[in-house]
Amino acid sequence: MYKKLRRRFMVVSTLVLLGVVLLVEGIIFAVSSRTVMSQSGVMISLILDQGGDLPPRGEFSSSQETFLALNQESIFETRFFSVQETEGSVSVLNMRMIGISEEEALTLAQQALSSSAAFGFAGLSGGRTLYYGKRTAEDGSTLIVFMDSTSRMGLIRLIMAYTAAMWLIVLILYILIMGRYSGKLIRPFVENDERQKRFITNASHELKTPLAVISANTEMTEALSGATKWTESTRRQTARLKSLIEDLIVLARMDEMKEADLTDVRFSEVVREAAESFRGVAEKDGKAFVTRVEPDLHIRGDRRSLQQMTSILLDNAVKYCDEGGTVSVSLEAKARNKGAVLQVSNTYAEGKDVDYDRFFERFYRRDESHNSEKSGFGIGLSMARELVQRMNGVLTVSWKEDTITFRAELRS
Repeated sequence: MYKKLRRRFMVVSTLVLLGVVLLVEGIIFAVSSRTVMSQSGVMISLILDQGGDLPPRGEFSSSQETFLALNQESIFETRFFSVQETEGSVSVLNMRMIGISEEEALTLAQQALSSSAAFGFAGLSGGRTLYYGKRTAEDGSTLIVFMDSTSRMGLIRLIMAYTAAMWLIVLILYILIMGRYSGKLIRPFVENDERQKRFITNASHELKTPLAVISANTEMTEALSGATKWTESTRRQTARLKSLIEDLIVLARMDEMKEADLTDVRFSEVVREAAESFRGVAEKDGKAFVTRVEPDLHIRGDRRSLQQMTSILLDNAVKYCDEGGTVSVSLEAKARNKGAVLQVSNTYAEGKDVDYDRFFERFYRRDESHNSEKSGFGIGLSMARELVQRMNGVLTVSWKEDTITFRAELRS
């Protein structure tokens, strides 16, 4: 159990760190890309103001765009070209600041003209990144300026690659460090759990002695004076306490058990035997008992665990079935013969608004009055789920049409 807890702690913490890393990388890339786009927008606007050419030195105010990392020299480091469309005719105005062909420039211009956006993105083969801006003059002509931001985006990608490599190294170091020290981190939880188990085990053993004395005294009283309703009540409560103590010991030791040694088990036989042992109890209480068990169904599991799990579900169904209701047991093969599905159902008219997920909590009982005539302490279903999980299966519960159904899916 502790190795599993340690592994789970390492996996969860590593996934959290990985998620944070990916989030940080994504934010950095998004902010950087947005900054490049904004820089391009400012530069394109300045060139449009100058009719498709560079503005004179000194007209650019770097103080106004400090957050974009622009300065007086930024405009002269810009790679751009400009074209103009007049009455359907497109002509190149300025191409001296960029290394593309006139044919490519005209193609990009047609793409920009076909778009309704005044500012947008345009791409060239080879992974080149360009942004464009266009403005329509009073005479109906349209001026378009394209700015090449390939170098800026390339720098961003390079930085992202370096930071990703750095984060990968950090992640590897984190895994190595956590692998070495995770045991110390979970040690307080382990020690607390061990103290609880020792307390349960010691208390259970200590309680056995006075219970044995009470049981012996009750039997002696009945032998001398005859059985009364008081001695009958004492014997019933003593038996309940013994059952509780045994369940507590099982729970305390269950987590210490090794993983079940799974072998081929004839599940049909296990279910049929368990069902027959509970049939008499159900019929004695006036409840119908229906079984539908497919013959010769085999799964990989632990026979003892399967017997215990099936008995718990059947005992729960018979115990909490409505008066005159029906208990049904169904075992069938899963699709494509990849396992088996055991369903144990019983009539339960009051189950409409019940929180069924809590049924698998240890010591959970829906009746809070402590006056229920039903025996049991809310341990069985928790044990059944743990037994199923140890065999790589799933145990669920549902309610429909006045019937509660426990469904155990096990692999072949």
